[in-house]
Amino acid sequence: MTNAAMGAAGRLSARLSAKLQQSADVLQDEGALRFLELSALSLSAPVRSMRVRIAVSADAKRAIAKIKSSSCGRGLFIDCGSNVGQGYGVFSRYYTEEYFDFIMIEPNKSCLPYLQALQASSSANIEIIGKAASVREGFTKLFGPPSDRRQPTYEGRSIVPEHNSSLYAAGDADSDVVETFSLSNLIMAKKMLYDVVVLKLDVEGAEYEILFDMINTGAHRELYAAYIEFHSIYMKRLEREIKVVAESNIRKTIESDGILFREWI
Repeated sequence: MTNAAMGAAGRLSARLSAKLQQSADVLQDEGALRFLELSALSLSAPVRSMRVRIAVSADAKRAIAKIKSSSCGRGLFIDCGSNVGQGYGVFSRYYTEEYFDFIMIEPNKSCLPYLQALQASSSANIEIIGKAASVREGFTKLFGPPSDRRQPTYEGRSIVPEHNSSLYAAGDADSDVVETFSLSNLIMAKKMLYDVVVLKLDVEGAEYEILFDMINTGAHRELYAAYIEFHSIYMKRLEREIKVVAESNIRKTIESDGILFREWI
């Protein structure tokens, strides 16, 4: 097994372990059925991930064909919620640097050195935005787990306090103040420079407000494809039910406008 393959396997194993731990955390609060639901979801992640990657490969081939026949000859991949670059490691295999530039968006300051090291070691054109994607410019709190669970590069940090309400109470969570910006405005500005814009959005519960804002402003129509990870599964029951309805409406609207939509995991 190559070093790259071993690294990818290690990251997948670590993420699976983290999600299984999340599943265990809800057992006491929401009962066995909820625990089994989350455990089954976690255990099925490798199979679902493989299926999505097969789809991503086909998506990217079509996007590159479009770029080749267009005027600018370049595409842009926006990795929103980059953490330490795991998404880039996957998507850049298909949306290659020969045809795509990359923007990595990550508000967790502990993750930025990893992204900067990746940027320095890569021949790709990578821009790093150390802010939180939102619907406006300003400042807000970035919530994370309670202090006793804190890890510097914890993947579940969010500007939405209830994003992991099945796992811990927002009042118990650590928080930092971070700068925010409008993702819709960024997409609208960048589309003027590129033939194709692709978005991966993994922002731990903030995706609902952001996506509705994109729909309201029409920014979603500037995308070639959207890879979205929804997080209702980790919310309390009532909030989860509301968000599931929102997910369906978001997907239907984006797809009805001819934009490729896939759920990322």
